[in-house]
Amino acid sequence: MDTPTLLAAGSNGRGQLATGNSQDAHSFTPCKFAPRESSTSPPSPGLSPAIISIVGGGNHTLALLSWATDSAPSLEVWGCGEGTKGQLGPGFNAGSEGRDESAVLRPLILPWEEQGLFGYTVSHVAACWETSFFVLRKEDQHDLLASMGGNDFGDLGIGDLPLKKKNKAPFHIVDFSHIVGSTAQCVSITDITAGPHHVLVLLRADKKQYIAGWGTARHGQLGPLLMPSGRSLPFSPSPVAIDLPIDVQRDPVLSVRAGNQHSVFLHVSGHISALGSDAKGQLQGLCTAEDVQAIDCTWNGTYIRTPLGLLSTGTNARGQLGRRENPSDGPSGTVRFPMEARVLDLACGSEHVLAVVESRGRRVVWGWGWNEHGYLGTGSLDDVNVPVKIWPPPTAESEAMTSITVRVWAGCGTSWIAVSKCAAP
Repeated sequence: MDTPTLLAAGSNGRGQLATGNSQDAHSFTPCKFAPRESSTSPPSPGLSPAIISIVGGGNHTLALLSWATDSAPSLEVWGCGEGTKGQLGPGFNAGSEGRDESAVLRPLILPWEEQGLFGYTVSHVAACWETSFFVLRKEDQHDLLASMGGNDFGDLGIGDLPLKKKNKAPFHIVDFSHIVGSTAQCVSITDITAGPHHVLVLLRADKKQYIAGWGTARHGQLGPLLMPSGRSLPFSPSPVAIDLPIDVQRDPVLSVRAGNQHSVFLHVSGHISALGSDAKGQLQGLCTAEDVQAIDCTWNGTYIRTPLGLLSTGTNARGQLGRRENPSDGPSGTVRFPMEARVLDLACGSEHVLAVVESRGRRVVWGWGWNEHGYLGTGSLDDVNVPVKIWPPPTAESEAMTSITVRVWAGCGTSWIAVSKCAAP
């Protein structure tokens, strides 16, 4: 099996799909990659990168890629789309904004060494609306978190900056010393996620787990943060420690996901903790769920994978829950798949969902939800209120017999599918 081909569909006004233009894609279209410049560790001849992760902000995309080299694999961050707030680094060419040359994935110029950070590599990426985050890792050193881009609602996580200093530096390092302690040893960042304007990070230091968050907080998505007047704090521009109903030292958090006004945490035990708004039922039934294997969030919904199937809760105004409305049903229920289908992977966008499903020995992609810009790749802009197979499309069935769906990702009105060709028998 060779390296994956990346396909994209959806909103593309700033070239964030990397399809070579700024037109929305209503069906899955191959992404384009700029030529890779030579380096001290050139990739093996003829190889494409392995895709570690893809994240999307409002109009920009980050891709963490792994290149096979003669020594160790080389991790690089590539990006495309809008970069006017600095979310794609200082090397972004403002003159290409919205033009075809900005609509291809290209390596980002991230000046770690220019700022004295020698020998660090990026291990994780995340994105808010106009902000990007990079976990920096170096052997025998603390993990660092760099942020760059817009700072609406304190998204950068660096506190209130004087107006004259805003966005002058190419990136900022988020400080967690007040949470883990200034003398903590071996600080590592094990997971990071971002909603439109709040960020959540899992930290480990001195064999203890800590959870930090910043950004929008009015709805309790960072826990109960109050102003001196007793009213809810609108946002926190610096990281705050987050406490959960379940003791994370006894039952650590494995992964964390963020919606627009809520946050969800999956514990080692398979139980869930949740914070924030339940105005649209997005927290309904989560705290009683058991044996949960994976979690994800749309802006106003939550999805959990269990041995019994995929459960969804939250708003269903555009079919996001993957089942037809029934007045007798509450907001929580089971996504409707064929009986023989088994969900292997899940990706939530702003208000749509993709799932890699194994059915009759084949891996295919199903999707549902809001489809305003065609991000379900059906060729239509009609919303989809129960899961439908979106890859391979009917016209590609013969090709699908020699390919494998590898993984899916979803962003703000955007979708990506990685497929790999099978080796000939």
